[in-house]
Amino acid sequence: EPPSPTSGAGSTENDSSSVSTGSSLEGEGRDISFEEEKSPKGDYSFLLDTPISSRGKETRSLTQSDFVKEQYRQVGRSTHFHHYIYAKKSLCTFERELTLLVEFFQLNITAFSKILKKFDKRTSTETREERLAEISAKHSYLEGLVFSGMMVEVREMLEEVNALKPALPSGWEDRKVYTIGCFDLFHRGHQNVLNSLREFGYFIVAGLHDDESYFKLKNKYTIDNLETRMKNVKPFVDQLYVIPSTDPLLYIKSVVSEQDIEQGSCCYARGDDMKEFPGRDWVESVMPVHFVPRTESCSSSLLRTIYHAKDESTRAQAAFAKTTYDGKPLDEDGNVLR
Repeated sequence: EPPSPTSGAGSTENDSSSVSTGSSLEGEGRDISFEEEKSPKGDYSFLLDTPISSRGKETRSLTQSDFVKEQYRQVGRSTHFHHYIYAKKSLCTFERELTLLVEFFQLNITAFSKILKKFDKRTSTETREERLAEISAKHSYLEGLVFSGMMVEVREMLEEVNALKPALPSGWEDRKVYTIGCFDLFHRGHQNVLNSLREFGYFIVAGLHDDESYFKLKNKYTIDNLETRMKNVKPFVDQLYVIPSTDPLLYIKSVVSEQDIEQGSCCYARGDDMKEFPGRDWVESVMPVHFVPRTESCSSSLLRTIYHAKDESTRAQAAFAKTTYDGKPLDEDGNVLR
């Protein structure tokens, strides 16, 4: 379940003039806590002249670019922002799942109607409407009314969550957002994550491992080749680059400009199923790192097992199996099906 939208949001005064971020800047041996104004951009101007220490190095004044970057990091570390991202992503994913389910029901009703129409034509009868009424009475869930009602509730909850969106520093929406993945057997979980990256900036840059590095990383071949994977990912991002190595560090270093690092106009974001991703130490040293929740019971590993496992019984078992958090199917003893 998504976390409560109000959880960790801070306390509000009766006049709702401000919310506490619960964060602080590390100063000269002390913590400098601050209140964030509840305005579209937030007001951190009083921090401009606050001296801070930089990882044990000599104390210096906070420059404009340092100030901007520190704002971004403070927001990214705040409980309020974390709960907002997880609540919104979870609700958006749930709404999408409900929409797909209702569409599946409607597709079944259409299929029944076409089959019965052809049956009537072949047998010179007129039973379609009667049979459809019987199906509707016996399987009322096919109308999708319960799930449509749930979608209304979810959309109302989304409106509440959006109203609780924390104030973001100026320039937040103008950042580049970097991410890396394999994106084999592209599925709705990939789509959900890529769509959610727009919460962190306007321009999405994705790195894709090529087929050879994928094999070295996972000891198996891709189902979709590099060209197919690039075509699948491109509609959801603004720029793509290929990583022909198991270590992506050199390649992300090459695509991130020094200007963006200096100005703080970039960040890295990905699903939370791999928080210790390759190259994290360097990435986190130059830009904020954000995580979003993954779509449950949905993964390339699950699809690979259902449709491409050699053993037919394994495929059938995987189709209805429980899964790990990262989407791998489990047998009755809790072992991953392969």
